[in-house]
Amino acid sequence: MVVSASPEFIHTPGRTGEPPVSLGGKAANLERLEAAGQTIPEWFAVTTSALRSALRSSGVDAVIAGRASSIGAGPDAARGLSESARSAVLGMAVPDGVVKAIARAYDDAFPGADYVAVRSSAVGEDAAGESFAGLHDSFLFVRGAEGVVDAVRKVWASAYNERALSYRMERSLPVDSIEVGVIVQRMIDARTSGVVFTANPVTGNVHEIVISSVFGAGEGLVSGGLDADTFTVSKGDLSFVSEVAEKEEMLVLDRDAGKGLVRVPLEGDKRTESSLSDREVKAVAGMAVDIESHYGRPQDIEFSIDGEGRIFVLQARPVTTVEEYGPAAGNRIVWDNSNIIESYSGVTSPLTFSVIREAYAIVYHCFMQVMGIPPSVIREERDTLENMLGLFRGRVYYNIMNWYRLLRVFPGFRFNKAFMESMMGLKEPLEFDDESEPGFLRRHLVELPRLVNLLARSAVRFMRIRGLVDRFQREFDAHMTRWKAVDLSRLSPTELSDLYREAADTLLWNWKAPIINDFFVMVFYGVLKRLCVTWCGDETESLQNDLLCGEGDIESTKPTKMLLRLAAQVRGNEPLRRLFLEQAPDELVTLLPKDARFKSFRAGLETYLDLYGFRCMNELKLEEYSLRDRPAFVYQMIRNYVALEDASAVDVEAMEARERETRSDAEGRAFSSIRESRGWPGRAALFGWVLRNARLGVKNRENMRFARSRIYDLVRDIYRELGRRFEREGVLDGADDVFYLTTGEIRDFIKGTAVTADLSSLARLRRAEFDSYREEEEPAPDDHFETYGMAYHRNRFRDHGPAAEAPGDGGMVGTGCCPGVVTGPVKVIRSPSDDMSLSGEILVAGRTDPGWVPLYPSASGILIERGSILSHSAIVAREMGIPTIVGIPGLLSALTTGQNVTMDGSRGTVEVVESSRPAAREE
Repeated sequence: MVVSASPEFIHTPGRTGEPPVSLGGKAANLERLEAAGQTIPEWFAVTTSALRSALRSSGVDAVIAGRASSIGAGPDAARGLSESARSAVLGMAVPDGVVKAIARAYDDAFPGADYVAVRSSAVGEDAAGESFAGLHDSFLFVRGAEGVVDAVRKVWASAYNERALSYRMERSLPVDSIEVGVIVQRMIDARTSGVVFTANPVTGNVHEIVISSVFGAGEGLVSGGLDADTFTVSKGDLSFVSEVAEKEEMLVLDRDAGKGLVRVPLEGDKRTESSLSDREVKAVAGMAVDIESHYGRPQDIEFSIDGEGRIFVLQARPVTTVEEYGPAAGNRIVWDNSNIIESYSGVTSPLTFSVIREAYAIVYHCFMQVMGIPPSVIREERDTLENMLGLFRGRVYYNIMNWYRLLRVFPGFRFNKAFMESMMGLKEPLEFDDESEPGFLRRHLVELPRLVNLLARSAVRFMRIRGLVDRFQREFDAHMTRWKAVDLSRLSPTELSDLYREAADTLLWNWKAPIINDFFVMVFYGVLKRLCVTWCGDETESLQNDLLCGEGDIESTKPTKMLLRLAAQVRGNEPLRRLFLEQAPDELVTLLPKDARFKSFRAGLETYLDLYGFRCMNELKLEEYSLRDRPAFVYQMIRNYVALEDASAVDVEAMEARERETRSDAEGRAFSSIRESRGWPGRAALFGWVLRNARLGVKNRENMRFARSRIYDLVRDIYRELGRRFEREGVLDGADDVFYLTTGEIRDFIKGTAVTADLSSLARLRRAEFDSYREEEEPAPDDHFETYGMAYHRNRFRDHGPAAEAPGDGGMVGTGCCPGVVTGPVKVIRSPSDDMSLSGEILVAGRTDPGWVPLYPSASGILIERGSILSHSAIVAREMGIPTIVGIPGLLSALTTGQNVTMDGSRGTVEVVESSRPAAREE
């Protein structure tokens, strides 16, 4: 293309560098698209300088400025200014220099006197914040330099139409110094035209592309009101769903007039024919994805296809109605709260998050060391280790991609991936693109030796697992005994901070036994589950759960069994039983310690609080109060047990007998199936070995989780004491404000390395933010979602994947964890602040942690929305022999307290029924 001799008034594409502001937004976008390799019809632009020259030489600029300065702010202001400004612009003479520049550019660009489109390109037009879409006039099928000059003047005048001026006034943009360029572009005699949105403009789904198209010129779609075909395309694989409209007309060149458009009818089958072929739908979608990726945000793109099937991009602008940027922004991260929601439900404080984020980084650093990963590789994965978790609107999530990246460091990734997904309870396993997946030679020459080495190291540690766990428990108990003997109230803030650091370094950097055991569980549980299916014919995939019942000696069940024995004391003492049934738990806290009649019971209760008083619901959240601080929960649990009509339901010996029976029955079914299969002779022995190790690993895992709870109790006490000191010294407004700071901020304040010394203002700011998360009306972030670009910017934390199918006929399906069929009313308990009274109903909860266990014996069955077969609620319920189902999508929204259901703990099914009978197990 020949460069115009009047660069002040004309811009031709192909120049290097960022397009000048004088082009306006739309022309600048065309230049960028062409530079990015998109097919654009030939064009040139009349710069904003041309309009300024015309307004100044004709004196119209002064007329508009005077009129603009006198208008008011009412609804008629834009109308009054528009009438005078438009008339003045349409009546003014275009300067000779501008006319000649346009004529020369037209002859150079379109030597065949082609038809052209003349469109506006205002400064700010097609920007992310001010689109001006549809506010200015366009003129199609214009021919000849004189016609182009006239169309340019009309485009200028359209900048002063009433809608455009109103838009500017609403956004406080200037109305007396409007900068408008004009695009002159070769007109495509289109067979098909359309608009493509790279994010669904209706639903906001950034993973869908929506294409609307018509036969003929695109003006029939944009402003002609013609019926259009719609194609909804998946960005992932470009598969699409079509909605082909019955099209009666199309807009084409008015050949009789020699310019402009005319409506013509569509004849015969053309009315119901798709305006885009399947190949063209995918080609348009692919082109749109490329443009979106170039700009890094969703785009609204106009295109035309000529008679030869060539696709031309006419213009592109940001989609202003979609909040998210989506995949175009890059940096895809997948977040999921499977399993971790069991420990950190709801809004979690900044202090807790800072503690657990550091803990995960250290613990998995140790894991890599233990498994023989070279130090150089561990250093390379530093960013992965430091970002295993995320926090969104106060909720804790796994950074799933980093978990896969961490696992990828180990040989055998393809096999371990499924085990990890099962252990974490992932509902939506990630199709992880492992760019480092080795080829055939590397797998055999490098990866195979590494895998053999890993298996050998693991085998040695697995053989020593009992000794490793025993030594860990001894050393852990010694450290905790020493630290718990310290009078925290006598330590200075510096000493308290150092004590936390000492505990974290001593325990976290030596957390090897729990790590090895977790790997042990992942392997043996995964193998056991597979053998139950392949060797035992377990179609329900629940046999392995029954086999893990009745192991005994699990720390998490001991507190509840102790409470059950205390409840038996209450049942056997009539005055004490009446007191429990007649008084509220909060009143019992005050009355019982003063009543000399119940000395033996009080001693037992004090022993319980001394041993287990550090426990509570959400016990891994430092901001929660322990049972020592608020013992009413303990009284409520005992009251629940005493209120049950069937005393055998909370009889410890009967409970243990049920566990043993379930275990024995499962063993009989498993080994009988193996013998009947008549496989190789060693099958039964190997199955027994796998089973013993799976049981050992699960028991060790649960017991060491108990140790983790004790650590958090120590950390909670340290920071509560620091909060009291900070309040006393005026550093914070209140002691609990300490939970709105991070461990680093607290330590830096004490040590003199803080970048913000005003901790009270910082805590107030954080408290207000986190309070808003607790009180917000819109739903919390979804359980599984993706973020792109900057995680907290232009992401709504919503799952755009396929919606879960609604259960039919009142039925729901989850993961069966403990067998038994129960029919009866449900009691929905969402949080510790809800009514905790239970008397044989089926407990329904979103998630549970060890602090919920005392509720279990007073329930006839347990239904949990979140969780996996290895989650705490599943393991403990199996030990207690209570029919349990976890991982039931939509459970809390489907059920309300008092509804009757039938649950089958083996099949994992829940069905709403009409029966009003009390909850009862069915054999």
